[in-house]
Amino acid sequence: MRLEQLQYLVEIYRSKSISLAAERAHISQPALSTSISRLEDELKVQLLKRTNQGVYPTEAGEFVIQKSLQIIDALEEISALSRANSDLGGDISLAVELNVNMTFMPKVFAIFRQHFPKANILQKVGESNNILRDVESGKADIGIILQTEELSKAKDICAKEILQDTLVILTSKNNPLANQREISLDSAMAQSIILFNSEYITNCGISGILKKFGNFTVNYRVDTIVMLEKLLLQENGIAFIPRFVAREYMNMFKDLVAITIQNSPLNISIALIWSNRHHLCATEKELIKIIRSVLAT
Repeated sequence: MRLEQLQYLVEIYRSKSISLAAERAHISQPALSTSISRLEDELKVQLLKRTNQGVYPTEAGEFVIQKSLQIIDALEEISALSRANSDLGGDISLAVELNVNMTFMPKVFAIFRQHFPKANILQKVGESNNILRDVESGKADIGIILQTEELSKAKDICAKEILQDTLVILTSKNNPLANQREISLDSAMAQSIILFNSEYITNCGISGILKKFGNFTVNYRVDTIVMLEKLLLQENGIAFIPRFVAREYMNMFKDLVAITIQNSPLNISIALIWSNRHHLCATEKELIKIIRSVLAT
């Protein structure tokens, strides 16, 4: 029995796929299958069962995997003792919701790079439910998303809330609404609304919150911040965005203004997520600490 066999077994458990596990372990699929078969022969038990939905551990396989996770975790801790933080390295696959990426991640990356120059973050920016699916499938190690209905139904996902906020209205200073300090939700919902493209299609994120309170008209669906700003200025439309994002937009674009929604029920939560099947390495744990610290300030 070799350590790499246990690592391969854990990778299959995380990804539920021989082919994806082989890709993530940087070996060929036949070589991975052979390694697991030899481990099964040595232990004289079947560790994995193959179904149309993917590869899953047997009862014996579940036991071996949990022990393997403990071994890998212990080895990681031992290795950490023999090196300084600056020696922590490896690749981290991180998927981040667009608004969080624009506001917080530059500072996160700057701090992380300063402390862990040998580590690489492979980042993807996307919509919350798509990120959730990437984390579930093993395409991303860690995700930062808006808490959605789909997240509440997800299995095998660890979710930690890291920020609470509320939605406000963002519009042009030329919009007649700009003279108001507050607006009712009914009045806001009656305006011409601009949403990001993926939010409209999947009905999650901000549009998923709005649909709970009635019908609304979407005039434009955009996928860039620059286009959002131009449409707000030219079309007198509005956008529902988190307050922390509104502050960033108004710093970037001086012709935009935020309006508070009266007695707003439009609360949002930002969550860190990762699969329960994914073992967080020391570098990932340090990244999570930095993310929590930055979002708490």
